[in-house]
Amino acid sequence: MSRHAPFFAAIAAAAVAAACIAPAMAQTYRVDDSASQVLGGTLRLKPQPPAGRGQLDSNVTGEIAVAVRLDVSPWKGRQARIYLTVPPRPGAAIATRWSTQGRLLPGELHSGERTLVYTGPIQTDTLEDTLRLAIQADGRKLRRDEQLAFAFEIDLGTP
Repeated sequence: MSRHAPFFAAIAAAAVAAACIAPAMAQTYRVDDSASQVLGGTLRLKPQPPAGRGQLDSNVTGEIAVAVRLDVSPWKGRQARIYLTVPPRPGAAIATRWSTQGRLLPGELHSGERTLVYTGPIQTDTLEDTLRLAIQADGRKLRRDEQLAFAFEIDLGTP
């Protein structure tokens, strides 16, 4: 028997013990939100009133409601954290705030970020809520046909 065998056995036992106590790495998936529906038509951004007399403000703002319907059936019975995301925008940063009817969390988000909107067990096939979004951006840096690509992601915990 090798004189290093006890040393290697101790390292192997330590590695197994560390693996058992280390938190599981979260798995992230895109959530199907294709059943969600914008309420009231297309978002129209309007110039924001100037903050003070004689000041110019290039910000544009708008509000819109969205009936969010997330298909979470693939993760039913699992613990999860769901995030709202919007990809980074070169040039024009977009800020979004929203309120909810209580199933999802209210919050705020800037382009290139993701923000937690749900944490807990997935007990149903769909997760539904209505989000009332308030969006603000620098109007000088937006294109007229700009589209916001919001999405939802889910991070899974242990079953």
